[in-house]
Amino acid sequence: MNLRKLYYEFDLFSPQECGDILLFNNDLEFTNYTIKLDNKFVENGSSMKSQNLVENKNTEWIFRKLTEKLNKKLTVKWINNPHGVFRYYEKGDYFLEHTDAVDKIDADPRYFTVTVQLSESNDYTGGEVIIDRQHTIGRKIGTAALWGADIIHEVKDILKGTRNALVFFVSSKHIKILNKPSI
Repeated sequence: MNLRKLYYEFDLFSPQECGDILLFNNDLEFTNYTIKLDNKFVENGSSMKSQNLVENKNTEWIFRKLTEKLNKKLTVKWINNPHGVFRYYEKGDYFLEHTDAVDKIDADPRYFTVTVQLSESNDYTGGEVIIDRQHTIGRKIGTAALWGADIIHEVKDILKGTRNALVFFVSSKHIKILNKPSI
């Protein structure tokens, strides 16, 4: 099975752990990405606030819990912790259809993305995360979804409230593929 085309959902953090994770989300900045899909560019491809998850002794448990969980499903060796980014969406925010594949020359090949639901499902309306134009990921706090870098996905407009998520990007500088995934 190709990691870049993989998709599945799993439980990762408790509601209390999600609250603890949000304590590290304190320096958000407006973020807008240009989206490239089907060789077309959209300048305002997203609207949200974001911030990197800083890796340190206080956050190491977050990375450890993620990598241990993924070790049970994938046959990979972790070289480094993945790049973690907080995403904060409020009314009117969105992320248009895109893939997470990086196609720049000399870029580090990205394998997959994991997103973790940090908000209670009743904290917001809208904001559905659609994977491969067919799967709507669960909204239960603490659940995660993994999808391959080649899979199209989007975050629909937030109609009311706020949605917090923690997104991890996993590339060749984070893992070495040992064998085919076991899922």
